Amino acid sequence: MQNKEYVCTLDERSIRRAREELNEDPEQRAGAVNALRDWVIQQNWLRFPTDEVFLLGILRIKKFSQLRAREYIKSLLTILQKYPEWYRGNDPADPSIQRVWQYGVFMPLPKKDQQGRRVVLIRAGRVDPTGASYSLDEYIKANTLIMNYIMLDEYVQVNGLVMLIDLKDFTMKHQQFFGFETSRRTREIIQNAALARFKEFHFFNAGLIVETVFPLMKGFLSQKLQKRIHVHGNNLESLFEKVDMSLLPDEYLPDDYTGTRVGTAGDILENVITEMQKSDNRRVISLMHSSEWWIDRKLEPTHEPQTSYRKLIS
Repeated sequence: MQNKEYVCTLDERSIRRAREELNEDPEQRAGAVNALRDWVIQQNWLRFPTDEVFLLGILRIKKFSQLRAREYIKSLLTILQKYPEWYRGNDPADPSIQRVWQYGVFMPLPKKDQQGRRVVLIRAGRVDPTGASYSLDEYIKANTLIMNYIMLDEYVQVNGLVMLIDLKDFTMKHQQFFGFETSRRTREIIQNAALARFKEFHFFNAGLIVETVFPLMKGFLSQKLQKRIHVHGNNLESLFEKVDMSLLPDEYLPDDYTGTRVGTAGDILENVITEMQKSDNRRVISLMHSSEWWIDRKLEPTHEPQTSYRKLIS
């Protein structure tokens, strides 16, 4: 994919947050990306895309630390190779992927909240726990592609994500569908190659199953992320105190609601799938899952010159 010249689309508030929280200096941004790109190109023991859309996102995740960005690339490539059944050959046009999406489990909502954060709704009870409609690997591949799509948005890179997890109709059968190995892998991925800045987790419509889900959930979250968990039980009023109801699909709004609407869950889902099918989006999303990218840690130099760790500016 050919590198395109980066044009910042952030508003002033997000630019200020990027500077204060991520150490991003607009005047030095291009130099930081070029320094990371040069390092990637110079390594004969790994291959990774050098497009600005990827490298800038990684620098933001790692708060513009060149060293931490390099370590992240190594970890990400290791994960891609370790679990090819989840991360290789993923394509938004794949019928098996689209079949998963039609269940409407994992859904980025169209409007951002007042802090510029993207809100993602997960309707966990809509997963088919029998495996008859799709396999676990297909389910994870489909949702990974949606996460890749979300992370193309630089507002998400800077401001982060708010996760809404609706546990209505979630049962032990669902828990068994995911299983221990999936939980173990998820913890490994979040710890070593997380794609996003998760700012809040809101669990609602949570019944007795929450006693099973929460220890599992907390097990693969850092102490910092555990403090960002909010549990609302079956009380949507409690959720509305934290999340503006105008962000939610029609199905979650009270009958007397008269404010602005984002549409039904079906409408939102259809729009997301359509956007991901557009040629530019599909190409970038699929590129991250190409078998072109690899790493051989056995060939990694034991020491790099100390100067290579500096924050290089051009």
